[in-house]
Amino acid sequence: GIARRARASGDGFSAMGRRHDVVRDVIARGAKALGASTSATVKTGVDRATTRSTGGVMPTSRRMKTSDAKRSVHARRGVRGDAKPVNGALRAPGRETARAKASPAAATTVKSIDYGLAGTVETGVYPVKPLTNKVYENADGMRVNDGRYTKFQNDIKSIIPEERIYTDPVKTFAYGTDASFYRLLPQAVVKIHNETEVKKILPVAAENETPVTFRAAGTSLSGQAVSDSILLKLSHTGQNFRKYEIKGDGSEITVEPGLILGEVNRLLQAHKIKGGHDVQYKMGPDPSSIDSCMIGGVVANNSSGMCCGVSQNTYHTLKDMRIVFVDGTVLDTSDQASRESFMRTHKPLVEGVQALARRVQADEELTALIKKKFAIKCTTGYSINALVDHPVDDPIEIIKRLMIGSEGTLGFVSQATYKTVVDHPHKASAFIVFQDVEDACKAAAVLRRETDVDAVELFDRASLTQCEGHEKIMNLVPTIKEAPKYGAALLIECRGATDEELNKGISAVEKSIDNAGVRFLHPRSEKYPFSKEEDVYKVYWDVRKGLIPMVGSSREAGTSVLIEDVACEVDKLGNMTKDLIAMFEKFGYDDASCMGHALEGNLHLVFSQGFRTDEEVKMYSAMMQEMCEIVAVKYQGSLKAEHGTGRNVAPFVEMEWGTKAYDIMWELKELFDPNYVLNPGVILNRDPHVHEKNLKPKPVADPIVDMCMECGFCESNCPTRDVSLTPRQRITVYREISRLQAIEPNTRTKEDQSRLDEFLDIFAYAGNSTCAADGMCEVKCPVGINTGELVKSIRNREMETARSAKSIAGMVARNFGAATSVVPPLLNTVSMAHGILGEGVLKGVSKMLNKASGAMIPVWNPYMPTGAPKLPAPLPARADAAPSKGIPRKVVYLPSCVTRMMGPVKGEEANGGVADAMMSILDKAKYEVVYPEGLNSQCCGMIFNSRGLKDQSLAKGYDLEQALLKASEGGKYPIIVDTSPCLAQIKEQLESPELRFALYEPSEFIANHLVDKLEWKKVKKHIAVHVPCSSKKMGVEQTFMKLASKCADEVSGSGIPCCGMAGGRGMRYPENTDS
Repeated sequence: GIARRARASGDGFSAMGRRHDVVRDVIARGAKALGASTSATVKTGVDRATTRSTGGVMPTSRRMKTSDAKRSVHARRGVRGDAKPVNGALRAPGRETARAKASPAAATTVKSIDYGLAGTVETGVYPVKPLTNKVYENADGMRVNDGRYTKFQNDIKSIIPEERIYTDPVKTFAYGTDASFYRLLPQAVVKIHNETEVKKILPVAAENETPVTFRAAGTSLSGQAVSDSILLKLSHTGQNFRKYEIKGDGSEITVEPGLILGEVNRLLQAHKIKGGHDVQYKMGPDPSSIDSCMIGGVVANNSSGMCCGVSQNTYHTLKDMRIVFVDGTVLDTSDQASRESFMRTHKPLVEGVQALARRVQADEELTALIKKKFAIKCTTGYSINALVDHPVDDPIEIIKRLMIGSEGTLGFVSQATYKTVVDHPHKASAFIVFQDVEDACKAAAVLRRETDVDAVELFDRASLTQCEGHEKIMNLVPTIKEAPKYGAALLIECRGATDEELNKGISAVEKSIDNAGVRFLHPRSEKYPFSKEEDVYKVYWDVRKGLIPMVGSSREAGTSVLIEDVACEVDKLGNMTKDLIAMFEKFGYDDASCMGHALEGNLHLVFSQGFRTDEEVKMYSAMMQEMCEIVAVKYQGSLKAEHGTGRNVAPFVEMEWGTKAYDIMWELKELFDPNYVLNPGVILNRDPHVHEKNLKPKPVADPIVDMCMECGFCESNCPTRDVSLTPRQRITVYREISRLQAIEPNTRTKEDQSRLDEFLDIFAYAGNSTCAADGMCEVKCPVGINTGELVKSIRNREMETARSAKSIAGMVARNFGAATSVVPPLLNTVSMAHGILGEGVLKGVSKMLNKASGAMIPVWNPYMPTGAPKLPAPLPARADAAPSKGIPRKVVYLPSCVTRMMGPVKGEEANGGVADAMMSILDKAKYEVVYPEGLNSQCCGMIFNSRGLKDQSLAKGYDLEQALLKASEGGKYPIIVDTSPCLAQIKEQLESPELRFALYEPSEFIANHLVDKLEWKKVKKHIAVHVPCSSKKMGVEQTFMKLASKCADEVSGSGIPCCGMAGGRGMRYPENTDS
């Protein structure tokens, strides 16, 4: 019946390929699996394709009441604004009466989540108001504020400053998202800065029975980092949770949970170079999110990765940790005094753990099961191998290991000491195509048994189809396109400390695989050789890392990318893979791929899934049920190999482990967290349908961002990540605004309208005004989304309705030379006032003017530039300058408008301006230098583009392009643009192909043309280099560093992805740069 209705209405199944054809076969089973839970599916308001294809956050036309205006002003200042604390007692009437006991039970009431009313509370200008008509239960969707959250917020004010407690509807919605496909809106988000704050907050949460969830980077995929209670977010600010200590030669490192994993590896690389050590070390875990995930999540999920396997995961490479327990006690496992104290003060917990370990070790059958399960990758349930791997009389070691992979449900790890692993310098890879996926999996099994191969990655046929769109790998392995329907490939890597060791490893792999009796698509030695060339094997691994994004970028708008994560014994991998491919075919998931870490029997199942209708949710539920039966029952494998249990497979933990082990896990939870304060519902959950609830919709909003997977990789590059919103959060909030705007005004409820008005008010500051729009988010985005482009499009639409602003901008563009000529004397006047009035007066006055002008007037700071000095004269041709390799020593130099307006900081005027330095270098290299015609009126257009003034930007860009064509004689001579953002803007809108390869950023030009024409001397012992965002995006970061190393003994990068200045925006919104 559902299938017939779907066909008749054209809804739901119309975009699902063949999926509707199998509904009759699975719907009964799916409905049985769902039971009554389908009525609790998410209501998104976008069950039909009603959203505008172009999206767009448009200002709502309405006359604001005085109260609305005040709220808007406060919202634009920030989440909490300048609001006073709520007066009066915050305890709700009857708060002292008995309330629902915190428990892991499923909700007793079927609840349909409405994001407009999903328990979000308000703070500051959004005072927390208890809901007297709802009953609290400690279950997802039922954690309403019956007064307890009001009291919690009041109680922690002595611990956490108000500005770090967020409960407004936009921030709670933004933090209701992680990389998974679940959404829960927290009652409050609390930014935590250190262990001491956690230590103080947890007892308060326990007293108020307000569960807490810890969030580091939010890149988890199984729903373990979202909560509808209290979300404790590790702040990105400064050095909070980012301390580290590298010991000795780098074979050991102590880190805090806010450090990014890839960043730690770079610290280890720098340590080797600085210390002159012989061996390079790295962290054992190497997930694909390595440059985004944080240590907190790596420990909490027991992350592994492509080359890590089981032996180098956190469980096997962690040495010690500091743990904060639910009562606020801190245990430092590296400190004997701390261990002894904990043994005394927490005797019941310690003895309970010992009793469980004793019981498990006495049960031969259970011990054998645990050892078998953890011989392969397994993050389903708790790390109960700790109860087997360590003697009963060492309970601290058992507790330490139990914390790994516990997903914040047993305690908080505030520090971890790792034993690092050797990173061999010599590497080689081969990409080998097989006739059938079973052949590929058999080869992987043979390599695991017979060799010490370092990595073996599986590509099924769907993955190879994605590869066909990648030019570089098709040039290297053109036979990919010939692979049959069930063909597959293996990416194999060997490593060695020396080239001799590497060759030995390659020979062993080739011998084993050639004698394995498997069918290659073509003769292996002829078509699929090993390569030691970095340019070759890097292509292979870049494609492997990009497989999931490739699926993500080709999915239907409005759907999510789901990544299931399973494992089995590698000897069974071929058969399991075939069964899973058949399952996807049965359910009509035409885009599904089975790829992953074949050496470990670990598959990632990647497919797109919509949650727009009940039918789509039922289909997902039925598929999940079958997948779990295939993996856990038929092949006795792991339902979660490395992504953590979360909410996603919590209902299936018992299916995988059996009742005996499952009950032990519940006993562990009760021992560590008897009142279910720590991330309840994650890993273990009594609700058999929790994985089908609180599913996150992805309403169509704008083509620029519709492919966003909300993975969060972008966040660490964003300068406003701790000021307002991150790129991921901007997109998810924008999607909600678009959803609300798509509801016809005459059918929009009062609550929807109020929510839309509030979202627009807050987004004006948090989403729009503070966005640097520099595009650094695009650098880390796996599907290449530039959130800055979305924000610029919003600004452009705003400008379309702001006629006076467009008129002024047009006048400035037409008279650009005159407009910019007033800036240098103005800056010199301000500098003079600085000398006379002092810093305090100037800063105070400029702050007031900034506030009064709506952030149009910059806030002064001591590093403000003086006016730019007069440009030096062009350099004539030199008689003693012979052409180099037939190329004349002539260059066109474009000093940007910033260079022409702004000079050095006060007190450094003797150094001259940027143009003086550039001319000095070119003069020493004996270059003739010419300026483009009409220089004083030239502009790349960025100053207009960043404000949404597209027409003026394009006009200025066109004028400049014509001037550069003329000056360079059609691209004959190179062109130096001394400010990289301007160069990026020019390249972005360039129409003349003659200039495509003539444009240079200064360091790029020096490296390519001047290195051999200049004398170099190291004049500094140690210098730091901050590379601008646009230079990083253009790929010249290493060029900066190489040139700097010619001038100093030691060169360090700033480690800051983006400074937040964004032209003048950082001066108008100084909180961006302050962060």
